[in-house]
Amino acid sequence: MGDPRKSKKLFSRPMRPYDKDRIASEKELMRKFGLRRKNEIYRAESILRDIRRRVRLIIATKDKEAEKTLLQKVVKMGLLKEKEVSIDSILSLNIENYLERRLETQVVRKELANSYLQARQFIVHGHIFVNNLKVTSPKYLVGFNEEDSVSYSSRSSLVSGFKYKPKKVKVREERDSNRRFGSRRPGGRPGGRPPFRGRTDNRSATAPKSPEGGVKK
Repeated sequence: MGDPRKSKKLFSRPMRPYDKDRIASEKELMRKFGLRRKNEIYRAESILRDIRRRVRLIIATKDKEAEKTLLQKVVKMGLLKEKEVSIDSILSLNIENYLERRLETQVVRKELANSYLQARQFIVHGHIFVNNLKVTSPKYLVGFNEEDSVSYSSRSSLVSGFKYKPKKVKVREERDSNRRFGSRRPGGRPGGRPPFRGRTDNRSATAPKSPEGGVKK
C-alpha cells in the first residue's frame, strides 16, 4: 500500500497540447458522451494503451497463461463479449468502445435519465443499482452480463416519479465570417462601446469656473 499523499498517476497528457485535430476530436467525444473533463478521455486512452502494450508483449513471448488472464480481464471490464474476445479484437478497440461501457452512458441508453448530466446526478446520489448493488461512480464499466441489471433502487422515488423526456439540444448557429467580431448593439455599431451620449443641459453646468466664481470663457 502506497502513500495516500502520493497517489499513482492514472493518465498522461498529450505531448502536443495545441493540436487542432486532436482538440476537435476531444470536443466531439465530450459532446457525444457527456463528459465533464478531458481527463476522463486521457484516462481511457491510458487504459487502452496499457492493454495494447500487454497484447504486444504476449505476442512476442507467446505466453498462454498471460493471454488467458488478459482475455478474462477484458471480458470482466465489459469491453468485449466472451464469445468475441481474442487478441486481434483487443487490438481493434478504440476510445468509443471504452466510453460506451461507462455506467453514465448506459443509464442514458436505457432511458433512465434525460441527459448525461442528470445520469451523473442519479448515480452520485445513489439512485442507480447494478446487480442489486449501489454504484456511485459514473466511470464504472458495465459488463455485458450486467447490462440488463442496471436499474433504479427499489427505495428510490424515481421508480414511480421519473418520466423519460429527453431535452432538445440547441445547435449554435455559425457566425458569418464577413461580419466584424461582436454583436450589433442598439447604438448601431457592431461591437465596441455604444455611442457616447453627453449631458443635454447648457455649457455653464460643466464649464470650469474661475477663482472669482465666474465661468471662464
